[in-house]
This record gives sequence, C-alpha cells and structure tokens, in this order.
Amino acid sequence: MNVTFLGTGAADWNINDYTPEKFHRRYSSALVNDDLLIDPGPHIFHFCKTNGSPDLLDGVRNIIVTHSHGDHFTPESVVKLCAEKNCTLWGDSACKRKLIRLLGEEEASKICFKECKIGQDYEIGGYQVTPLRSNHATEDPEENTLIYLIEKDGRILFYGCDSAWIPTTAWNVIKERPVNAMVLELTCGETARNDWRIFEHNTIEMLELMLITFRKYNFFADDVRYYVSHMARTLHTDHETLVKTLKPLDVTPAYDGFKFEV
Repeated sequence: MNVTFLGTGAADWNINDYTPEKFHRRYSSALVNDDLLIDPGPHIFHFCKTNGSPDLLDGVRNIIVTHSHGDHFTPESVVKLCAEKNCTLWGDSACKRKLIRLLGEEEASKICFKECKIGQDYEIGGYQVTPLRSNHATEDPEENTLIYLIEKDGRILFYGCDSAWIPTTAWNVIKERPVNAMVLELTCGETARNDWRIFEHNTIEMLELMLITFRKYNFFADDVRYYVSHMARTLHTDHETLVKTLKPLDVTPAYDGFKFEV
C-alpha cells in the first residue's frame, strides 16, 4: 500500500493563508493507493490543484470517515467525489445524518452510504478495514468516532488521527495485529505540554510514552514504522523543529504531499 497525505493539519489552519512560498498544512486527509480515501475534508481538492494533479482523486471508489467534524468530513467534497461514479462512503451513521441535514433527503440519498460498526471487519474495495473506537467526541451525542486498521496483501496500516492515546477496546484489537505502519496524531506540540486538549489529542510526551510501551513489548511487525499527522498550527513551532524533536523517537512527521509505502 502506498499512502499520500493530502493534509496533515488540525482545525486551526486557515486555507486562506496558503501561499506556495510558505509552509502550510491543510486539514488532515490521506489517500491509500489511488482508490481509498481517508476523510473527505474541505481541502482535498485544493491539494490536487496546487500540486498539479487535478485527477489524483479520480480513481477513488471508497471513502472512510473518522468522524463528522467539518475539517474531516464535508458533504460538498463527498458530492464531488461521488458524482456520477461508483463511489461508496463508509462511516458512522452520524455521517448520513450530516449529509441529510446539509444536503437534504433527496440529494443525500444519491450518495451510496454504508454504516461501519465498531470492531467489525469490512471488505472494502480489496482492503480489509476494521473501524475501532477513538478517544474523541463531536457535537452529535450518538456518534462513534473512529480509528482504522487497513489491511491489503498481508500489510497492515493503522490510521488514528483525532484520538488521544488508544482506547482500551481498540487497543485489545490492535495489539494482536502485526501492524507495519502506524499514523498517530500529534495535535499538541512543543508549545503545548500541558494543554487542555490532552483529553482528546496527543502531546509529544504522550506519543513518547506510547512508543516506549510499543517497543518494550515488541508489539506489531518487526519492520513497523511510525508517522504523525494532524498537527495544530498554534500548538507547534515549525516543521523543521518537529523533525529534530522526533528523530530520537524514530518517528517521521508527515507534511502535505508526504508519501510512504506500508
């Protein structure tokens, strides 16, 4: 599996501040190979346009959603992705409710939507996808926010943006799988050691503690690699500093356009 980050920022990045000459993060989203999209946020087409790849998302046939916050899920992006082609949206039922609320029943019904239940395995376009509970919440009290295990050809990707730590029920599944690549969130950076967001987002100290534990007990595959995304603009210094800070932890901070192979 090849993973391309279309966005690596948290919700405090302003797309109106984007200039080609200045480092910028769009809202977090990732493309697996060329056919599976994680989080159809509002900036994905901006990435395609500004990177000279307007057809990058033409092959997307399945979309999986972590949660319904506007920086991760926008009905307008879903409509553009799914218009006049066979594309299925997967996520918690809150996604369907948001589509109906913002598009209306008739337009929402044109989107092929399939609900994901926590802990169940789904065959999605040649991938085995397992949605698990995240440690996050939205304004919809009935929503289950999600993190994902994605497997193809014997290789496993964990994608866990917008989730502090890993909830116990999710961890009991993840720890038994030979994961080859982990994308963890790192909303809180060098300037936010004790920020209130620790209750639903990771700090560098929290990340380090998880990594120590992963490695102490030899969880995951022998070749497992670690990446971080979902960095807040106001809680980090700059990307170069983050690279240096995470180097001793053997963690790679992603940036918009960064690619890796699972």
